[in-house]
Amino acid sequence: MSENINNLLEPAIDKKVEITYDSLPGSKFEDVNLGDATFDNVSLKDADFNDVNMDGAHFNDVSMKDSQFTDMFMVNSKFLGVNLSNTKFGCSIMNNVEFKNPDLKNSQFVHCDLSNVEINDCIIDGMKINGIDIQKLIERYEEEKS
Repeated sequence: MSENINNLLEPAIDKKVEITYDSLPGSKFEDVNLGDATFDNVSLKDADFNDVNMDGAHFNDVSMKDSQFTDMFMVNSKFLGVNLSNTKFGCSIMNNVEFKNPDLKNSQFVHCDLSNVEINDCIIDGMKINGIDIQKLIERYEEEKS
C-alpha cells in the first residue's frame, strides 16, 4: 500500500484534537473514545447521552436544570454542594446512601422502603410519618421514659 493509504487506515487511538472557540451544534459523535478529555466552558444544552461510560467523571460548576437521568448506575457517587430543589427521584435504588448536611425541607417520601434507616442529630420540626407528628411522638416517648 502507498504511504497515503496507510495514513488513512491508521487507528485514531492516541490522536489528540483540540477544538477552541468553535461551534459544532447538531454534531454526532458515535463510537468515540473521549477518555481523559477536558471540557471547559462548553454548552451541551439539549444534548443526548446514550450508552455512555462516565466512570470517574467530575462535574464542577455545571448547570443541569431540567435534565433527566434514567436507568443510571451511580454507585459510590458523591453529590457535594448540589442544589436539587424541585427534583424528583422515582424507582431509584439508594441503598447505603448517606445524606450529610442536606436541606430536605418540604420534601416528600412516598412509597419508600425506609427499612433500617437511621436519623440522628436532625431538625425534625413538623416532620410527619403517615400523618403522625414525629416531634410530638418523641416528646411523649421521652416523658414516659423518665
